[in-house]
Amino acid sequence: MKLYDANGMIGTYTRERVPIAGEEQFFQLANRVGIEKSVLYHVDARSLNPLVGNKKLIEVCKRNQSIEPCFVLSPHYKYAIGWEKTEQQLLENNVRFIRLFPKENGYTLASNHTQEMLEMAERLNLNVMLNYTSIYSDNGEDPYFDTLCRRFSHVPIILTDVQHLRNMMWYEYLELHSNVYVEMSVNNNWLTYEETVRLFGSERLLWGSNMPFNHPGSSITMLAYAELSDEDKANISHRNLQRLIGRN
Repeated sequence: MKLYDANGMIGTYTRERVPIAGEEQFFQLANRVGIEKSVLYHVDARSLNPLVGNKKLIEVCKRNQSIEPCFVLSPHYKYAIGWEKTEQQLLENNVRFIRLFPKENGYTLASNHTQEMLEMAERLNLNVMLNYTSIYSDNGEDPYFDTLCRRFSHVPIILTDVQHLRNMMWYEYLELHSNVYVEMSVNNNWLTYEETVRLFGSERLLWGSNMPFNHPGSSITMLAYAELSDEDKANISHRNLQRLIGRN
């Protein structure tokens, strides 16, 4: 099964003990399990400073051609170098994916900052990634996420780490918004792929490893042994992400 990973983080994570300690171990494991391409962001772009972390990511990309860079964008860019220079950096580094971490980077989903970054994604034909926890809290899903999906209907919005216990909500997003994709590396519930494909088809489902937080074996097994056609498995394992990488 050909594997393109839609959900990975590179760099040394220091906030908790994780199974995969650093860059070398990450790529050794990815090679061993047969991951051919990985959409990765850098831990420092999430936890410290997006500008610094994204620069480190580009250096990692130079050492490993299997990486598809995913920049973490935040208002830090606006106030440090401005959006125009930010766009230049995205173009110069051939970035096709951006991630938003509103909670970690000190803004909200409903802020004007988010709108400006999605407008940039729309201009540059970028794919936007959000952890499910970015739109969910104890009070439920942020209703503004729905608004953004409608307002930026031509921008692919990828929800990673979707949770089984919230499946009625991400089912709704798949039902209402043709630009929403989901990645289910932490959703190891029995028949989760089968049921989602039955309802919505396989064209907007992405496979991911969630490395370094998870070993990729569980998510590989969940897809490999799913009761799906070879066509559906190929869509999920690599074709859908391959198509997003190649968007012009």
